[in-house]
Amino acid sequence: MRIEQLDKTRILIALGEKDLADHALSFERLNLHDPLACQFLKTILRHACAETGINLRNKRLLLEAMPHEKGCLLLLTISDPHHPRKVYHIKRNLCCMSYGFHQAENLLHCVQALYRLHEKHPLSAVYRLHHDYYLVLPSTLPLSRRCLGMAHEFADSRHGGRLFFSFLQEHAQALQSTDAIDTIGGLLEKHH
Repeated sequence: MRIEQLDKTRILIALGEKDLADHALSFERLNLHDPLACQFLKTILRHACAETGINLRNKRLLLEAMPHEKGCLLLLTISDPHHPRKVYHIKRNLCCMSYGFHQAENLLHCVQALYRLHEKHPLSAVYRLHHDYYLVLPSTLPLSRRCLGMAHEFADSRHGGRLFFSFLQEHAQALQSTDAIDTIGGLLEKHH
């Protein structure tokens, strides 16, 4: 765990995979509805305040989390509840490419090839609909040429846009809902 005070109102906390694993947590479980995650976050906040000397008493807190490598980054913003705060929303269009495979073997070859290319897609997912398999690669950045080339080589069809991705989320069976390339590719490499 690494704690860095960015300014008088913001603290950045970097948690590694081991930090989360030591508490039987993952990024997906970091929410206030999970008692274990809630207790872990409270402990982290107390530790961060003790290290930085920032007092949280009678303050408003905003805690934002985002996945980073196999851990996550937490950004704690502290404000006075008596002063109104400005709220800014950043809109980023999420590009979604979905690749269809008639055979599971082709899907697995594609995922393994992307894993070997060290393609990082923490939002990647694999779905099964009827007898076909789909690899979804959502990203806020355009997909790399290597990634596009590899997916085109193995896939039988491709679908762009969030509408098809939403359809899969609603109607298809999720085989791996996040970080599919690292998870499945890592398993394939171990057994190869």
